[in-house]
Amino acid sequence: MATFQNPAYFEQVFKDHWELMYQSAYRKIPDQTTVEDILQEVFIDIWQRRESLEIRMSVKGYLLTAVKYQVMKHFDSIEKNRMIAISEMPDLYEEEIQSLDEIFDQIEVAMDILPPKSKLIFKMSRIEGYSVEEISEKLNISPQTVHNQISKSLKIIRGELKHLTPIVLLCIGG
Repeated sequence: MATFQNPAYFEQVFKDHWELMYQSAYRKIPDQTTVEDILQEVFIDIWQRRESLEIRMSVKGYLLTAVKYQVMKHFDSIEKNRMIAISEMPDLYEEEIQSLDEIFDQIEVAMDILPPKSKLIFKMSRIEGYSVEEISEKLNISPQTVHNQISKSLKIIRGELKHLTPIVLLCIGG
């Protein structure tokens, strides 16, 4: 049974196993500073518990298990911090959340404001997915006219839907 009460023994174990422990942790966390912090935690824990610590396996096995535990603890801490950050984020759009049907209804109402030709071009572009060239050919108008009509329509519709979230506006804006 190994005992760490003797400082010379503790130092020898550190020297003998540090590299192996480092490699073991580094394979899971390829960050030198983090790995060194993890190894420091392992050895601090051993030193603090040196008088009551009883190792009933090989020292090497114990140290590698301790490293594995500290690595898992590190990942748990990262996940916990991520979850805390997410839960503390303000819900920026909570007041603006609406069902998709309501949003589509509002887009339809905004489209009804457009002149008939602009509405047709906008619908072909944004709803039916036609390219500028395809719209140009189907309606027998120049591609520049299609561009102009789409830009004009987007400006009008964005103005009508400015109360919606920026995400919705980006989606209709292409």
